[in-house]
Amino acid sequence: MNNARRTLVSIAVVMFAAGCGGGGANGGFSPVLLPAAPPAPSSPPPAAPPPAMPLAEKCPTLKGQTLAAGAVAIDDAKVVAASAPQPEYCVVTASFKGSTLRFEARLPTSGWNGKLAFIGGGGFDGQMPTATAAQFSESIFTERYATVGTNGGYDYPGATDLNYFKGEFALDPVKLLDFTQQSEHRALPPGKEVIAQFFGTAPTRSYFEGCSMGGHDAMMQAQRFPEDFDGIVARAPAGNIMGLFMQFNRIAKQVRVSANTLNPAKQTLLADAVLAQCDGLDGVADGIISKPAACTFNATALRCAGGADNGDSCLSDAQIATVNTITSPVATSDGAWSHTGYNFGAENSPKGWGEYIWPQAAFGGASVQGLFSDGFVRSFITRDPLFDTSAWNPDQWLSRMGIIGGMFSAADPDLGRLHARGAKLIMWNGTNDTSVSARDNARYYEQVVSTLGAQKADETVELFLAPGVGHCYGGAGPDKVDLLKAMSTWVEQGVPASAQKLVHRKVDGAGATTMARPMCKYPAYPRYKGVGDVNDAASFDCVS
Repeated sequence: MNNARRTLVSIAVVMFAAGCGGGGANGGFSPVLLPAAPPAPSSPPPAAPPPAMPLAEKCPTLKGQTLAAGAVAIDDAKVVAASAPQPEYCVVTASFKGSTLRFEARLPTSGWNGKLAFIGGGGFDGQMPTATAAQFSESIFTERYATVGTNGGYDYPGATDLNYFKGEFALDPVKLLDFTQQSEHRALPPGKEVIAQFFGTAPTRSYFEGCSMGGHDAMMQAQRFPEDFDGIVARAPAGNIMGLFMQFNRIAKQVRVSANTLNPAKQTLLADAVLAQCDGLDGVADGIISKPAACTFNATALRCAGGADNGDSCLSDAQIATVNTITSPVATSDGAWSHTGYNFGAENSPKGWGEYIWPQAAFGGASVQGLFSDGFVRSFITRDPLFDTSAWNPDQWLSRMGIIGGMFSAADPDLGRLHARGAKLIMWNGTNDTSVSARDNARYYEQVVSTLGAQKADETVELFLAPGVGHCYGGAGPDKVDLLKAMSTWVEQGVPASAQKLVHRKVDGAGATTMARPMCKYPAYPRYKGVGDVNDAASFDCVS
């Protein structure tokens, strides 16, 4: 018998002997449980993973890495200390190989909320935008978003240099395409990639916020790249960019003649007359016209006898023509491009007509509108740096206008793809803005409603006008409102901004609220109830 058989026999004998005999009253068989086999030796526990590298230490290790399968290089990555209102950030700068397009990501080193806020630029771009600018929402910092912004496709070292306004980058077709429509769309994927590398996970939501040209870029995302963002905030959006530059040029040509301009005394004369007729339309005389669409002021009421300039108590015919040029619409002969003109209400405001319309010594005697429109006409349209912009007639350049408009215009009212995706758009404009016309954006919104139908439009886009507010911020009216927070609530909780009872606030240097008005969805406006503190939003209703 071999060893195996001997072992089996021994086990059988032991089992049988233990199970037989007088174990019970009847001498029956009682099963016996064998003792459990000793447990196998346990494996040693796996080693604990190494502690995660603190994000502040991880930040500089990003430098030199590549993104987008090698198409984008991270040029620098460094920690920037907290400085109110900003928390501590890892600032990453990256560039596209073979291109002058660059982007910057700011990644909070603690408390990241898991979301991305892409921020738009302004003017002719050429520099990295910063979310500390007054036109951006406070929640970018208070809720610790990761942010990404681009240089618009090229670098310009100093925006205070008058050469900046020449827009000569537009003579380069690659830079032109990046600036007019592509830079944010191209930078979004590698921007998300660097966020994922840094935090170990991609953002759960992606939002966009921008004002002016950044607002134009916001509209471009909504119309041409609706798949890119969950929610888009477009403040003072220059979507109708072709009409805007036409109006800029038209006004600039008018005010280049000194006899056509209004001196400060005449500006005040005009402003007082406008307020006398239109200020009370909202129920309170407070220096703010809350219902500009109903302000039908006619400057001929101030005409000097005989039409010549007879002093500061009246306007000459030439000056009345200037007022009419500013406030009236313009269009090309084929109707392809047009602009509504600007509202009354900011005639003597440094954040109104004074900021953009009147010639300024600081700009060599030119106006801001004139500088930008000269650059547009010479670099985008005629491609002639010596072209006499005083002689520019858009009707003679319709073919080129069509080419540039096909790249640059963000005024398509068909937001069907944005609606199908379920993404949202908030438009916002100050009524006293004399760069981007609130009247023009109200017309666009009405076109969207007509195109989509009221229900789909309500599910997709809302427009809010801020009475008395200038370009992006400032002016007589309250201008502070956190639209990014409103947008995230709409996207993530399904509550539209118009249902959130939001308030426009004006704050002093210490951050205290000095004036507030309810934020009303267009076409409603804030009307005083007739009782209560006129600086308290609760004293006003939104009425149509």
